[in-house]
Amino acid sequence: MSALLISTAGAAHADNLEVDGDALVTNTQAEINFGNVACGTTATKQVTIYVQRLGNGQVFKSGALVDITATTSAPLAVSVATGTAGDIELPSNWTTDYPNNTPSTTSAAATVTLTAGTTAGTFSGSVVFSGTGAALQEKPQDPASITRSATVTARWTVECAAKTDTTTSLNCPSSAVYTAGAITPCTAKVTGENGFEQTLNVTYGSNTAVGTATAAASYAGDATHKASNASASFQITRASTTTTVTCPPSAVTYTGSPQTPCTASVSGPGLVQNLTPAYSDNTNAGTASATASFAGDGNLLGSSDTKNFVILAADASCEVEGYVGIYDGAVHGATGSCTGLGGADVSHGLELGEWYTDVPGGPAHWSFELPNYVTQTGSVGIAIGKAMSSIELQCSDTVYNRAAQETCSATVTGAGGLSEPVTITYGDNTDAGTATAKAEYAGDNNHEGSVASATFTIAQAPTTTTVTCTGPNTYTGVELTPCTVKVTADYGIVEPPTPSTPSYLNNRDAGTASASYQYPGDDNHLPSNDSTTFTIDKATSSITLSCPASVVFTGSPLTPCTAIVSGVALADTGVRVIYSANTNAGSVTTSASWPGDDNHTGNTANGGFEILKAPVTVTVTCPTAAIPFTGSPIQPCTAWVKGPGGLDEAVTPVTYSGNMAVSTPMEPATAKATYVGDANHLGGEGTATFQIEAWKLNGFYKPVDMGDTVLNIVKGGSTVPLKFTVLAGTTEVTDVTTLRATVAITPIPCDPKDAVSDDLFATTGGTTLRYDATAHQWIQNWATPKIAGKCYQVTLTTADGSTLKAQFKTK
Repeated sequence: MSALLISTAGAAHADNLEVDGDALVTNTQAEINFGNVACGTTATKQVTIYVQRLGNGQVFKSGALVDITATTSAPLAVSVATGTAGDIELPSNWTTDYPNNTPSTTSAAATVTLTAGTTAGTFSGSVVFSGTGAALQEKPQDPASITRSATVTARWTVECAAKTDTTTSLNCPSSAVYTAGAITPCTAKVTGENGFEQTLNVTYGSNTAVGTATAAASYAGDATHKASNASASFQITRASTTTTVTCPPSAVTYTGSPQTPCTASVSGPGLVQNLTPAYSDNTNAGTASATASFAGDGNLLGSSDTKNFVILAADASCEVEGYVGIYDGAVHGATGSCTGLGGADVSHGLELGEWYTDVPGGPAHWSFELPNYVTQTGSVGIAIGKAMSSIELQCSDTVYNRAAQETCSATVTGAGGLSEPVTITYGDNTDAGTATAKAEYAGDNNHEGSVASATFTIAQAPTTTTVTCTGPNTYTGVELTPCTVKVTADYGIVEPPTPSTPSYLNNRDAGTASASYQYPGDDNHLPSNDSTTFTIDKATSSITLSCPASVVFTGSPLTPCTAIVSGVALADTGVRVIYSANTNAGSVTTSASWPGDDNHTGNTANGGFEILKAPVTVTVTCPTAAIPFTGSPIQPCTAWVKGPGGLDEAVTPVTYSGNMAVSTPMEPATAKATYVGDANHLGGEGTATFQIEAWKLNGFYKPVDMGDTVLNIVKGGSTVPLKFTVLAGTTEVTDVTTLRATVAITPIPCDPKDAVSDDLFATTGGTTLRYDATAHQWIQNWATPKIAGKCYQVTLTTADGSTLKAQFKTK
């Protein structure tokens, strides 16, 4: 038989805890006493656990281990030492001969911790210690085990002092830059009286991405300090990034294909990424550029970079030859070709230089210039010799034309395509007869000279007489002579004899007229004649249509326009005006037409004018007699609008101001109505006023006497009946809700030298204002103050502001 023995500070708290089998029998209750503990503080007790042998029982093998564990509940906590310090090794002489009631020579250690609460008082709790182990007897075939436990009671008293206030302060920057990790820029501390200060942990929310982050710190308080907390926020802003484009330092050579020699990358917090550059001008020779951009995201700003690199021109192979030959009129120059990359024909970049047609030729300065290739230059010779020439002279008979006749043509031709006219010398070539001609070519830079001669006949010239009439000709009321005579030959105008004016028929009125002329001829001209007709057109007429810019709507068709037709030799005549849509407001179109007569064409004129909306009159009509006050909005007025075209209708709504209170001649109640207008009428507004008269208050009746200098003598503490009537016009006011009367009692001096009391008495006597339907009057009982020799003014005020006043003196 064995037991667990628990002791603290050397004193056994579980002496003789006897365990029989697996059942624990406690002979003496063990305790741990923490004594007095301050509010919110902690206290500890060290505990030692032994195994105690009791009587005869199981026999365990020497050196067996018993594992010690412990459990409890808040505010207590217990921890058993780890490793061998938490085990009990049975003594080597642990046999049936081991002395009873003797603890084991080894022990296990444990710590019991108390965390005092914040409420004063005496408390207790329990800690359960358990020992389990298994060991063999000296005979392996006979196994044995140990399972024991002991419960210890803990007691303590909590003493608390008054807690003081604390302040938690939290400091955060207004913003922090995104870092790709949690951002914790805030600090916090708690302070209190007597120099209390303590650093606090800060908790964060939404602090890993761009946006608004939150921070909070709290102090839970202790035995002497109250809890406090603080919170704040800060902005996480986007971080910058760096985009880098890298291009080769040395130039590349033109290949005919786009060059892409550059690389790019972007870096930033939490970001390392390769980018694909975009190129410009990266095919042809010259300066090319590479650009890379990072657009940014929710946490990172965008960035970009651009770098340049050089593309060098390539070499081409060019072969150029000159020319030697006789002048043939053609253009001659150098010939050649150029070969570029991959054997490509790039001859379109070859400029062969000067081209020559004439003798002697000259040098041709050639050049090769093409984008992406190196420029080349050189020169070759172009040699050209003279060619022979011959003249062909041809003449034709002709007709006299008053000038020297030159009907011959001479053309020189030669090798190389020479074919050009040659100057001819004439004889006897003006009058009719035989004329001579000679042509001589002196040669030029490219041809030798040559000569030729011939004769031709000049005959009389036929003539043509032409009568020409100008037009158009329009009726004027007088004879018209618009025609002229012209006699011509092939060479031009022949001077006609005098007179040269044509003869006319039917040349006054509109219609067809005629003109004729006979030319007799002369030694060098044949006779001729001509006649023709011309038309006299009708004269135009014009219509003047006059309309005003605008007229005002009347409700009837409006005809404010006039029209007059006029023309050459035509008296002014009035014309009827046609109207469209000329009644309602808006745009009106007008027209006037005249069909014309034998000598005048007809005409039409168009015009128009605006019909403007008509003004209206809005009349608001209110009663002329004063209306008694009712306490409710008074709306006695009507409104009517009138205007052209039969407008005559009511206007609603009528709006009011000052219609709930008694009015005065200087401040009457007002009514206003607004007409918004329609398609033919402008809007308008009208106002009017009316009077709201106060009620007529009569009283106070007997036994009260009225008058500014009258003092009613009453016995102090008595009840005075205040009787009165109220008339709204001629109608008696009998409803207490409508009346809304108040009674004010004000102390007044009985003598001007007496001091006035500030006391103000409300309606007294426990009475209620009531209406006596039999006597047709209101009654308010006033219980007078009991103090004698005092004076009072009683003021009755009704809903409309009317008052009755009476003075009293107590006796």
